[in-house]
Amino acid sequence: MRRTAALAGAEARLLRRNRTAVFTALVTPLAFVALLASTAGERLATPTGAAGAVNLVVAALLLMVVFYNVLSAAVARREEGVLQRLRTGEAADAEVLTAMAVPSALLTALIAAVFGAAGALALDLPLPGRPLLVALGVVLGCAVMALLALVTAAFTRTLESAQITSLPVIAVCGLGAGLFVPADVLPGALARVAGFTPLAPVVELLRAGWIGDPSAADLATWTATLLAWVVLGALAVRARFRW
Repeated sequence: MRRTAALAGAEARLLRRNRTAVFTALVTPLAFVALLASTAGERLATPTGAAGAVNLVVAALLLMVVFYNVLSAAVARREEGVLQRLRTGEAADAEVLTAMAVPSALLTALIAAVFGAAGALALDLPLPGRPLLVALGVVLGCAVMALLALVTAAFTRTLESAQITSLPVIAVCGLGAGLFVPADVLPGALARVAGFTPLAPVVELLRAGWIGDPSAADLATWTATLLAWVVLGALAVRARFRW
């Protein structure tokens, strides 16, 4: 834990110096809410619409802050030879990779908490009725997005090409989470498939934590889907990650 915390602290300092990453993390929620306000209209004024807006903002943060920042960090550290040097020290592989994801995950959780509080004040959004479900969705979402970033880094040759290799993941996850089009307008078969994409269960857990009353079967399905993505991602990283 001490080694992971030390490495995560170094990654946090590097992230703080990356003005583009910090700007993206801070502006993404505001830009997304402005877009929703211009398209959702009166639906945003209802508790359901406001909660949905907050959930989609968190999903966008998971993609733009956790996924893209971890992908960029992994590729940059590999190009600079930092990963190879770290492997010659005491830190285990899992500690090195976890440390790269911790700052972005903490930043996402912090912004999500601030944004949720602001939504409660500005939009009369009720506080989460089941905060543990919200926390579970954020934690598992960060884990899944970080693992997907590390898997994508294995197929990303340079830092510049990360803008290309990240597009399929962002497209699939964004579609499944309803970032681009509402999930309820998708055809039946596509909607069922979209429900098993990495971010879709996260959005469902967040919605259930805010205003929903989910059944035990739904909770088990969403959690099992995310855990399956965590296991698959960890196995893929172990087999394919390039140091």
